[in-house]
Amino acid sequence: MNAPGGPFNFSAELAGRTSRLMIYALLAIILMTLDYRGRWVEQMRHQAGLVVEPAVLLIESPFRLANSIWSALRGRQQLLREIGELRGLLAESSARLLLLEELRRENLELRQLLSASKQPQVAFYPAEIRQVDLNPFSHRVLINRGRRDGVESGQAVIDAYGVVGQVDEVFLHSARVVLLTDPDHALPVAVERTGVRTIAYGSGLNTELRLNDLPMNVDLEASDRLVTSGLGGAFPAGLPVAEVIDVSRKVGEAFARARLRPLGRLDRSRHLLVLEATAAEDEPAQEDDATPSEEASREVQP
Repeated sequence: MNAPGGPFNFSAELAGRTSRLMIYALLAIILMTLDYRGRWVEQMRHQAGLVVEPAVLLIESPFRLANSIWSALRGRQQLLREIGELRGLLAESSARLLLLEELRRENLELRQLLSASKQPQVAFYPAEIRQVDLNPFSHRVLINRGRRDGVESGQAVIDAYGVVGQVDEVFLHSARVVLLTDPDHALPVAVERTGVRTIAYGSGLNTELRLNDLPMNVDLEASDRLVTSGLGGAFPAGLPVAEVIDVSRKVGEAFARARLRPLGRLDRSRHLLVLEATAAEDEPAQEDDATPSEEASREVQP
């Protein structure tokens, strides 16, 4: 008889392990073959996902609810903060309107004392750029407003930042606008700081205007702002035009020159405004009536 742990028992155990290994390997090969042909594992994974999905959604629902509540509270706080800021801006704007209304009354009284003509009233017509002239030597655009909209040749065109150009040709449903930077365009301007009047010429570059006929001793510095002088009648006085880049006073030349940066976004603005200046009518003095600024200030809640 063989003792326990003898050679016979060892050989039997080894044979049993080998047979089990072969059975497992054969079973693995059979399962891989069936999965390759029938996609069983993928189907089982899909079915398991369908079973587990409701539980996952149930577990995540408190967290999603908490996040939505937090977002709503945070949005409410932000809205309240913005409302407070807007009320402050409205109150400040109303105060500024009150000051401007007082200045307007003083200006009206001074004009009456001096028997001066009243400033023209200005109407704004919104317009949109329809086409840009591809000629690099001609800075002109076509807008979607024409004669049927009241547009006339010579009217000023501005955007939200400053003067853009002037109406050149008018058609029935459109109009062509020559930009300030066109080499053939000239605009009467005045230095905002000193009141010196001069002419700004187009340079042919989208980002530059020029002053060519300045006296050598002119009081002009970099960063000075230029506005329309009102001469010629096409442009109302005070519209922002450009900012001085630098001033050149070369020895031996008769005039000083300056380069300007247009304030209007001539190469980016799509929406423009056409200005129509009309003669101002006499305004009856009504001291007891509330001004629009006073009505606006009453709407501001403390």
